[in-house]
Amino acid sequence: MIKKVIMAVSAVCAAGVLLLASAVDAKAALPSTYDIINDANAQIAYNEQMYAAAKASEAELLAVFNAVKANPAHSQLEYEQAAYNYTNAVNTSQWWLTGLNNAKAYLKNISDRGAFEDKFAANKAALADLTTLKAAKTDADGYANIANGVAGQIADIEKAIAGYQAQLATCPSLQSQIDALNAQLNVLKADYAVKAAAASEKSALFNNYVNTLNYKAFSLGFEDYQHNREYQRDNDNWDPKVYNY
Repeated sequence: MIKKVIMAVSAVCAAGVLLLASAVDAKAALPSTYDIINDANAQIAYNEQMYAAAKASEAELLAVFNAVKANPAHSQLEYEQAAYNYTNAVNTSQWWLTGLNNAKAYLKNISDRGAFEDKFAANKAALADLTTLKAAKTDADGYANIANGVAGQIADIEKAIAGYQAQLATCPSLQSQIDALNAQLNVLKADYAVKAAAASEKSALFNNYVNTLNYKAFSLGFEDYQHNREYQRDNDNWDPKVYNY
């Protein structure tokens, strides 16, 4: 008797709701974000250069101011001019230092955005893999059920044939029914071979997806975070401390 096809389909997709998402180009952070990151790095480099130059000028003017103070013959005008130049140099250094710190903060903010975009793209790609996997499981289960249905019919006919054959000695007229059932059995066996092969192919595809797709990387928590993030931003009530993932 032909046994029913038993599909070794993993239960990895048995629980949870299938989430549908629009197509997303999973190329990580957006090109515009990389452009801004490059701009921020350029700003840092420029501010570092200008700050270093300002500090050097500040040191020079401090030396001049100290020299004027140390000279007993210095005039009030010389003192005031040297003090003014040095103070202005200090203020200039601080101005460039503030610019440098702002540029670094700017880089951190845009880098954080880039990291979010990277994770957003990766999560969407993992969701696409999970959707593919669940569809493959449904397909494999369906083909297995069809093959098993034919196998069940074969088992029923084989049982009927065995019953008729047990009565054949006392009722020879049952031979015609046995012949008809055998003909039907041959058709079903041929049909089963085709359907079992298709079921095996679908099972192999599903198992391949289980081993190769990146579906486990999908995070429903991050998906919820992303939706909350966009909602809060749209409603001008964004608090990263509350919705920090």
